[in-house]
Amino acid sequence: MNIPLWRFIPAALFIAAGVAVAAVGTFGVFRVRYALNRLHAAAMPDSLGLLLIAAGLAVLFGFSLSTAKLLLIVLLFWLASPVCSHLLAFLETSTNEDLQTQCPSVPLDKLDDPGKKWEGRDA
Repeated sequence: MNIPLWRFIPAALFIAAGVAVAAVGTFGVFRVRYALNRLHAAAMPDSLGLLLIAAGLAVLFGFSLSTAKLLLIVLLFWLASPVCSHLLAFLETSTNEDLQTQCPSVPLDKLDDPGKKWEGRDA
């Protein structure tokens, strides 16, 4: 397959940027200590990395049925990723007994009653 240079260079840049963003996200997952912080570190880089890689492949293949399949994969990932992240966060908050010491920003007693108003960290 002979790919023209005007198509190869932007595709390579998109793919390299997507791999770099995904690598930074992976490094962030291993760098942070707690599960809720890991969810935050993994959510955005994965989505952006997948989009950049799919854009690079779309430029490389041209606009065809393969491009439509790539866009469908990105759309399905964007729909499934927040659902999985919320389910993992719910599992972590409902099973971790040391959550208040690990993530002290929100008092847990204020989360139980939605009628209580939280005034800040020291309230």
